[in-house]
Formats: sequence, C-alpha cells, structure tokens
Amino acid sequence: MQSKKTVLRLPALAAGLALCAPLMAQERTIPEYDDVRVDYPRSDFVRDLAGEDRFYFRFGAMYFAPDIKTNYIQAKNLSEVAETALGGPGPHYLEGETAADPLLLPGIILGYKLPWGKGWSVELIASTPPTLELKAEGKLANEPLVPEVNGIPTGVPALGEKVATTKAAPPLVTLVKRFRLENRVQPYFGAGLGYLFTFDTEVTNPVATALGEPDIEVDNKFGWAAQAGIDFHLDKHWWVTFDTKYITFPDVSATVTDMYVKAPGIPQIPYERVGDVEYNADINVMAYTLGIGFTF
Repeated sequence: MQSKKTVLRLPALAAGLALCAPLMAQERTIPEYDDVRVDYPRSDFVRDLAGEDRFYFRFGAMYFAPDIKTNYIQAKNLSEVAETALGGPGPHYLEGETAADPLLLPGIILGYKLPWGKGWSVELIASTPPTLELKAEGKLANEPLVPEVNGIPTGVPALGEKVATTKAAPPLVTLVKRFRLENRVQPYFGAGLGYLFTFDTEVTNPVATALGEPDIEVDNKFGWAAQAGIDFHLDKHWWVTFDTKYITFPDVSATVTDMYVKAPGIPQIPYERVGDVEYNADINVMAYTLGIGFTF
C-alpha cells in the first residue's frame, strides 16, 4: 500500500507536468546539431523591423510632359545703348513665352508600407535626370531684343527658338493610400513634396553666345505633387502598375548675366553689352508611368 505522502505528491506532479507541457513541446536548439531549429513567436513590431513584405520597388517608362507658364521676362542692369533702345529708364519687360518638349525616361519608385496604417505607404520617386531644352516663343523668339538705337537699325537678329538647356533632378516624396487591399486590382491616391534641383545649365542661343558664353543661374525650388494610379497584382509579390502625377514648381527664376550681342548695323558699335535678363515662370509637369513592381 502506498504511503499517504506519496499519494499527496501525485496530484502536484501531474499539475507540474501540465504546466510544463507547452514548454517541453517547443523545439530547442542543441548547439552541436545545426539542423535543429528553434521557432519563437515574433511580435508584429519585430516583423515590421525585419522589413517583411514592407518594401517594394517599381520601375518602368515615364512620359514627362512639362508645361511652362511665363510670369515675366525682365531686362535689367542694361547698358546705356540697350536702355535707349528699349525706350529709356526701366523697368523693362519683354514679351514672349518659353516651352520645353516632352521626354520619355526610365522611372523608379521605392516604397515602404507603413506598419501603423493599413494601405498607407511612403514613396520616393526618382528618374534619370532629364535634359530640358528651353525654347522661346512669340515676340521673344521672333523680334530682336535691341532693334534700333536713336532710329538707327542695329542689325541684331531675333533670338530664334533656342534659349538654354538644363538637367533637372526632381526627387519627390509622397504619402500614398491604397484601397481594396483584398483584391488584385488596387487603386491609390497620394500627395507629397518635391525639390527642383538643376545643374549643367547653359545658354544655347546663337545670338547670345556669338561673342562668348553668358552665365545663367536657375533657382532651386520646392514644389508639391498629386498622384493617382492603379496596381494590377499578378501574385503576392509582382504587379503591373499605371501611375499619373501632377508636379508643380511655382515661381522659378533663371537669370542670364553679362550678355553681349553683335550690332552689324552700327559700324561704330560692332558689339554691345545688353545686360541681364531675368526669366520667371511656373513649371508644371504631368508624368505618366507604366511599369512593373515587386515586394521584397
């Protein structure tokens, strides 16, 4: 017959085994065996830090269509001859418009799905820096800046179409909200900020460069953007995307300094310093991207 002490220990032992069973069921890594795996549950926060299905990448062809709205073109710091030709003391404003041709570029988007909001993500949009060719239109292209001095034709030709070229790097960050996350077809909308950074800018007008290369400086500006698009998911990691963006950079100024021109109509003045020309415009861009994306 078992002793009373043994009988009392049995329930306690059973309770202890019951409490320890879940711990004993877990797999444990034994240092000397590499093929034994330990599975410890991870919180959502740890999973987010690990980047699991958070980052995505999109690339494709971008159709970049700039629309330039001229605010003013002002001639200033003029020489005496140029000021006389433009009608006396200023300010002197020139009439005309400028434009830039559309471009087809490779486009890249890097995104991160935010862990604290379902369907929300942040995207960094970039592309190969496009080279914009600025063209003159209207009177700016078709009429000379200095047509005559005291009634004497200067012989200075009209500027023509070419104005300048510049490379633009407009990095853009947007906050995006996607809808219908349970479906293969997911529309989205977004908005954000951009920065217009230009470099390798040079004057290409043959009249302005006939006697040298005038300096040109373009302001770098912050702007904003609106975005809309749709994703067509092929599987968990791959999808086809169509994206549209409206990007605007208001009040961008470009200044050409120390411009000289030939004046063949006046033998006494074979060339003349015109002065500086400041050009101010709003730059609006429609960018359409067709591409493919994947999550990693």
